Amino acid sequence: MKQRFDLTEVAAAGYKAMLGVHSYVQKSGLDLGLLELVKMRASQINGCAFCLAMHAPLARQHGVSEDQLNLLVAWREAPVFSPRERAALAWAESMTYLKDGDVPDSIYEPLCQQFSTKEIADLSFAVAEINAWNRLMVSSRTPPVIVAGQH
Repeated sequence: MKQRFDLTEVAAAGYKAMLGVHSYVQKSGLDLGLLELVKMRASQINGCAFCLAMHAPLARQHGVSEDQLNLLVAWREAPVFSPRERAALAWAESMTYLKDGDVPDSIYEPLCQQFSTKEIADLSFAVAEINAWNRLMVSSRTPPVIVAGQH
């Protein structure tokens, strides 16, 4: 597919604003590997090849195992995720899908057992950020950057 437009060129101020949210999330204190798992899962759901290609190597750099990357799409059945990771992934999925316009208490309550209120807020910003990036990259048809030797 041909790229429709380059956000960095045609909407530089908007792109810069998104980078501000990204900077906040990265400096939130949440584990960067956990953030990469959440970003990968939302990107899988949204079918964003650009974000998947970007975040897979970052996930590895931040300690996400190959087993976790390979089994992320089936994280509920895979024994390689901690309770904290599972709670974050459930939250990310629920925020990404927003079924019936709600994130159910059955997802929120286990999250509260693993994260502080501030961490939940920061995790929510992370999920909102990656969903925004996914929508921007998919709609602009920004192609993934494939680095030789990283597949």
